[in-house]
Amino acid sequence: MTHDDYVRQLMARAKDGTIPQGEVKEIARTISAGRAGRDLYRLLYAVARAGGPAYESLVASYLIHPEDPVVSALAVQVLTGHWRVGGKYRKEILELLGSPEWDLSDDAFMAAISGAGEVLHDAFDAELLRTLLKLAEEGRGEYDDDLMQRLAVEAIARALGASQAESMGPPEGVTRAEWSQSLLRAARDRLHEAVPQV
Repeated sequence: MTHDDYVRQLMARAKDGTIPQGEVKEIARTISAGRAGRDLYRLLYAVARAGGPAYESLVASYLIHPEDPVVSALAVQVLTGHWRVGGKYRKEILELLGSPEWDLSDDAFMAAISGAGEVLHDAFDAELLRTLLKLAEEGRGEYDDDLMQRLAVEAIARALGASQAESMGPPEGVTRAEWSQSLLRAARDRLHEAVPQV
């Protein structure tokens, strides 16, 4: 079996849960030693999927990974969406929400938008919510802002308690514009309530 065949099979085995823990440990050692090379994304995916939260620190070490933004995006998705520990990494998520220049295709940035929604779904964080609100209202002043603003609105829906399915778009009979405006209003109200009244 070639190395490429092994890595391809590894992804499938990670999905169906048939990688023994000893092999997961070995893959994690390969990653930690910096020997993953071009297979880093697939190996990290296999460890995250088959090894679970025991490998949190390894996955978290790739949140900011300028060499390959897709790896950063994977780390965000795993920590915020799958393991629900994103709150521990709010500093890194805020950094990615700042749209770092190394993230040329916005992979890490888009993952951070959704990830922020997941973090906020679990616990209130004024700075994260303010950042999402600013993105939803103002965008970043770039040509693809419609998509970014739409993602930010969906993340805000999640932050305000919507289920995964409910956060993907407006309920029947409500336009996307009406839905977005009501969510942005609710987010502003939530921030206002959180500010201590003098």
